[in-house]
Amino acid sequence: MRTLTTLLATCLCLAVLAGCGVTPPARFYILTPAGNGMAQTQSGPALGIGPIDFPAYLDRPEIAHRSGDNMLYFAQSDRWAEPLKTTFSHTLAENLSAMIPTDQVSIYPWTRSTRIDYQVSVDVTRFDADADGTVILAASWKIIRAEDGRIVSRDRKNYTRASGGLVYPAVVAALSRTLEELSHDIAASITALSAR
Repeated sequence: MRTLTTLLATCLCLAVLAGCGVTPPARFYILTPAGNGMAQTQSGPALGIGPIDFPAYLDRPEIAHRSGDNMLYFAQSDRWAEPLKTTFSHTLAENLSAMIPTDQVSIYPWTRSTRIDYQVSVDVTRFDADADGTVILAASWKIIRAEDGRIVSRDRKNYTRASGGLVYPAVVAALSRTLEELSHDIAASITALSAR
């Protein structure tokens, strides 16, 4: 009887330990463009998107969020489906294509033969959520006229949006909306430049 009890206790311990080692399945996210994200068929100015620079802490698959001023957490099961710089660049390109509108958008690096009227480079210094789920996009950008390499517009802004809590599908949706706001500001500058 004692052997049976010992055997049952051992099996129970092994089952508990095995359960502790189970990790939840990974969930993968991408940023979504504004509206339907469909490219326009209208021929507007030819845009070159990039380079896009990110801080090193965002160059990883796990989605980041902050706790306080100096602590970062990385979600173990919630990840970007592709490098964040890639999904950011593609989403910005789709947004600008629809907002300007133009069907001539290239993503850095492009070939020498690619026609570019304006190059848009962006330096992102923050793109994450606070502990309460409020997302922040802090970025500076410049628009360069390709024909002479002159910077014709530049700005720096912070965009914030509440996601309703630190739930990653909502956080990623809010991050997409902050990128939409950035896209609107860049599109307005390019539209004004094109009208001159």
